[in-house]
Amino acid sequence: MKNLKSDLPQILNHISLRDLKRIDVALEGNWNPTVATVWSKDKGFLGFSGVVKSHPKYKPSVELYFDHIWIGIHCYRELDKQYVFDENLALRIIEFASFPRKPFA
Repeated sequence: MKNLKSDLPQILNHISLRDLKRIDVALEGNWNPTVATVWSKDKGFLGFSGVVKSHPKYKPSVELYFDHIWIGIHCYRELDKQYVFDENLALRIIEFASFPRKPFA
């Protein structure tokens, strides 16, 4: 297994994921019309079928939702003047967030 500490956003090492309710993906700056829930505490992984895969202006982001707060994480690569959803990174974030581990020392 890869070293999760080095290849995932460091914020994941500093928050408690115990109370995570859902994970959405959408375009930062154009959230409401592009939001897609990709994981929920009740149903697990829901897939990426509703996710906007690329955009020339808006960056795809993963958002972790808790009771009273949310945390946004950019989740894209740049390709041919487009911000392209990084499905591999999103899957790793979802896997890590939905199966919480102890924070890294």
